[in-house]
Amino acid sequence: MSESSYQVRSYKVKHNCDVKWFLEAYRWLLQRAIDETWKNIAWKEKIVKRRRLIPIIPKSNEFKRNLRNYLLRNWNFCAHYVDSAIKQAYSILKSWRRNYLKGRGTKTKPVVKKKFVRVK
Repeated sequence: MSESSYQVRSYKVKHNCDVKWFLEAYRWLLQRAIDETWKNIAWKEKIVKRRRLIPIIPKSNEFKRNLRNYLLRNWNFCAHYVDSAIKQAYSILKSWRRNYLKGRGTKTKPVVKKKFVRVK
């Protein structure tokens, strides 16, 4: 059985530009992506040993296209940041779902607190 591994690298780049407003705008964009996806989560009831609600995150291409168009309306920068925010939002929700199903999380929506930008 082979294991695939990959590296994630992050860099600090010194510059003289003020990017605080851009980081805040991206954080707002990412939170909006999470909010809109959260509104469309279907909660399916499942009974094994006890009654439990299972979250079903929408993954259809139509939903993602509509989400992208919705987020692009208020975004003044390049569109690839919107694509990155959607991908990051799905990653955050997938992680939340996994923790929720294992009993380590609650049924509350994830909130983005740190300012960061994920660049391809």
